Amino acid sequence: MKLSKFTFLILINVLLLFGCKSSEKDKNDDSFTFIERHAYTINNYNGLDYYRLNKTKKFMDGYYVVGNKMAKWEEFEFDGGLLNGDYIVFHPNGEMFSHTKYSKGKRHGDELMYYPNGVLNSKNTYNNDILVGSKYTYFNSGKVLSESKIEDGKSIETQHFDVLGNIVSQRFIKDGRTITQGIVKGKVYSEMVSSNYDSYETIKFYNEDGSTKIYLQREEENDTMYIIELDDNGKEVKRVNVKANPEEGMKYAAYFN
Repeated sequence: MKLSKFTFLILINVLLLFGCKSSEKDKNDDSFTFIERHAYTINNYNGLDYYRLNKTKKFMDGYYVVGNKMAKWEEFEFDGGLLNGDYIVFHPNGEMFSHTKYSKGKRHGDELMYYPNGVLNSKNTYNNDILVGSKYTYFNSGKVLSESKIEDGKSIETQHFDVLGNIVSQRFIKDGRTITQGIVKGKVYSEMVSSNYDSYETIKFYNEDGSTKIYLQREEENDTMYIIELDDNGKEVKRVNVKANPEEGMKYAAYFN
């Protein structure tokens, strides 16, 4: 009866753990190849990583398990030296660290990262090595820490949550500017706006009733940094030369930090 790849991977773990004498036969089973750490070399050609075995100098083909009698570090699958299928990395405690799907040397499918206790840490999805869909990170408890919407391989909108699931900050792009908002109890308490094309940058803090607490702009002119206090309409009220007035400048600069 032919055993599945999954069954063989379980078997090799048991044999490695207990140092069974019959492990040499299992390591050489045709369903995968067992190699030790640093047994391969990676070379990049035309933007793709090719894997070669150091001993034979040949491109790696098929399924490989990397480890020794005490631990396992990696599992990966190749076609002509290119990752093609599963690429799995393990934490020192034996728990899975990452599991990435590849197609012809490029990430294609889900990329999952895990905490040492086995809880999912993050999830990305790729199409021909380009990020697509949504990107997630997680608390150690398993609850969502952040969610990002992806467009053209880049994040266009991100929300961060606390352990109870409440939104604590969000970032999005509008009219060529990146807007980052801090949120408390469902209300925006700060809003930073930065241009994606030039040095324009402002930050506004709000009172609990929604009125403006302070509205500032940071501007560099002729190698001199200025912090400008604005009114609700964005008109200049006060301009501070940070170098000439460092104490006052630091007071305003603290809002940007």
